[in-house]
Amino acid sequence: MHTITYEIRGAVALVEFRRADSSNAIDPATFDQLAQAYHSAEFDPAVRAVVLAGAGADFSVGLDPKAFLPILEEHRYSPDGPGRINPFGTTTRLSKPLVIAVQGVVGAMAHELMLAADIRIAAEDAMFNQGEVSRGTTPSGGGGIRMPLEVGWANAMRWILTGESWDAAEALRLGLVQEVVPVGAQLDRAVELATMIATHPPLATRETLRIGRRSWEGHAHDSFADLLPALYRLLATDDFAERLQAMREGREPSYTGS
Repeated sequence: MHTITYEIRGAVALVEFRRADSSNAIDPATFDQLAQAYHSAEFDPAVRAVVLAGAGADFSVGLDPKAFLPILEEHRYSPDGPGRINPFGTTTRLSKPLVIAVQGVVGAMAHELMLAADIRIAAEDAMFNQGEVSRGTTPSGGGGIRMPLEVGWANAMRWILTGESWDAAEALRLGLVQEVVPVGAQLDRAVELATMIATHPPLATRETLRIGRRSWEGHAHDSFADLLPALYRLLATDDFAERLQAMREGREPSYTGS
């Protein structure tokens, strides 16, 4: 089943989540399709900008835990591979501008996809979360690195360490999104901006992104390399096992730090 659609609109590639019945939860197949869509856009000379969106009330609640957990526990997860561009941009990355349109819930993994975008448009009802720490893991798609770079250390830790969610007004105040628009207008605005960008000389646009990203994220690449090893270490802890057991038993977990 295709849970990602890929549409060409002039010089813009529109990539859209299509699992609205599950709030666009990202299972392994969906993530793989997203990586393939980015690869298609990257190597299509007619595409000069990319828009990522999500159909339905929510952009995406983030990772689908039931579908992803077996792969993670067996250390079989990878954002890379032939015919794919890493959607988190922590290894391979789109060299073309990425504009994202979000609404409703933008949870954890989905927020990390947003942080990998170059321009972000949010609907007024958007609610964001980067709360992996509260669930016994760590942001493994670069959220714990990029969010502090964007908004400052303490501003990021305020939300990452508490696991609380924040709204579109706070995201705009922090600079995580560039515009907040009425619900339903976010995709049109994202496409409008991407189309404007696509009218510029493509080599100049891509070179500007390359230089800017290298300057802004250059020191972060060693940390990107530790994301998956750190996640795997946490998945093997007693505390993570306790979280899963508590969920099965319908109780609050009791963590011991082991």
